[in-house]
Amino acid sequence: MKRLLLSTLAIFLVTGMAAGAGTSAWFQDTETSTGNTFSAGTLDLKLSDWNEGFGDGVAATWTMSNMTPGVTAVGPFSVYLQNSGSTAAHHVEIRFSHTIDEATNPVPSDTNPASAPGDLARWIQITLMTYNGVNFLTRLSDANGNGFLDLEDVTLPTNAAEGGPLDNLSPPPPNGGGMRALTMALAFNSGATNDIQGDILTTVVRFTLNQHSSQ
Repeated sequence: MKRLLLSTLAIFLVTGMAAGAGTSAWFQDTETSTGNTFSAGTLDLKLSDWNEGFGDGVAATWTMSNMTPGVTAVGPFSVYLQNSGSTAAHHVEIRFSHTIDEATNPVPSDTNPASAPGDLARWIQITLMTYNGVNFLTRLSDANGNGFLDLEDVTLPTNAAEGGPLDNLSPPPPNGGGMRALTMALAFNSGATNDIQGDILTTVVRFTLNQHSSQ
């Protein structure tokens, strides 16, 4: 019986020591890693043309006033592209869009006072078009079938579809490390008819700098 009591007492002592160990204090020292920053890169497309320096867009690079069929022409003039951001781009995409304004005082010989933009755009012939030295006259299609490349053609799906000839173009390098240029010369084709007399076509050329091939 004496041995049993001693063994039981020993067990209680071991258990008590284990329980007491959980309440002991331990040294601790905490330091921090500070100043961790995460900075996003930038794509920053800048444009310039023959009479404007680099900025967020240019105006009136190609203009023709008082157009006469078979006579009036303009260019070649260029829009220059620069990536002043820090991130390399994958490609450039170019898109054209048009709006038309009928003459405020309609011309009596205008046979269609409700022309659509394409009615005038198809008579403004593209006589020269290059991007980064690549000749687009051989890449683009005569999508409206009038026998020449014109400002309507570059808005039609054959040419303007995603992944088409106006997409996936060589981008300018980052940090202002170089330029790309779209160069065009235009002419008012001699086949233009009376239905667009006095009409005014406004064209917007949109350049998009894309980071990834999926864009």
